[in-house]
Amino acid sequence: MKEIIAVHGWAGDSHQWSNWVKIFKSCDWEWQTAERGYKAISPQKPKWNHNSNQVKLKRVAICHSLGSHMIDNQVLQSATHLVLINSFSRFIPNSKENRPVKLALNKMMNAIDTPNEKAMLRKFYLKAYKPNYIDLESIESNFLHISDLGRLKLKNDLILLINSESLPIGLNSSTKVLIVNSEEDYILANQTKAKLVKDLKNHLETAPKIINLQEEGHFITKIKNIKKIKQWLEFDHATNMV
Repeated sequence: MKEIIAVHGWAGDSHQWSNWVKIFKSCDWEWQTAERGYKAISPQKPKWNHNSNQVKLKRVAICHSLGSHMIDNQVLQSATHLVLINSFSRFIPNSKENRPVKLALNKMMNAIDTPNEKAMLRKFYLKAYKPNYIDLESIESNFLHISDLGRLKLKNDLILLINSESLPIGLNSSTKVLIVNSEEDYILANQTKAKLVKDLKNHLETAPKIINLQEEGHFITKIKNIKKIKQWLEFDHATNMV
């Protein structure tokens, strides 16, 4: 039995997993997608379908960026495997690299629910998808559907990101973890990535595995890379991870 719960990150939504769903469901994975509900999409907080007594059970949480800090604690605690896509334990580097990051985050915070909101989100998406293509027309149409509650969530979740200092609450030390880093990620600092690895090594019984993806940005868009992650879960290390 194998199932997935996927969690998007800040300012994202469940639609970003559409290609993932097709690829995994075609190979008999049960897939559920969490939804924060920033835009005109109903919030969803899925739970695992199968209990922990089942033989050869594989419950995989796939979290993008801040998604690892927004996932339901009980869902994370019960995961047998965790895939962290361009994620972090502490987002703001604890070094001289932190000043420009803090300035950028404060500017983003101040733009929410102002006339500058649309331009801020547009800039964020361009930077997050770079170097890959992004359909700006469809992205910008979503800006029109952010509710007042959605804006409050954007603010609160940005505060969560700013204040992040450690691994997400609920991560079991026995969970098998795959770190997926994009080599052209313009959102995460290198020190942020390094701290995640260090924190996981100190916390986990088994050291995390790491995949570095070329020609990918903060968002994973290439089908070949989605398949690479699926292959890792099913074949490369799966027999030793259950």
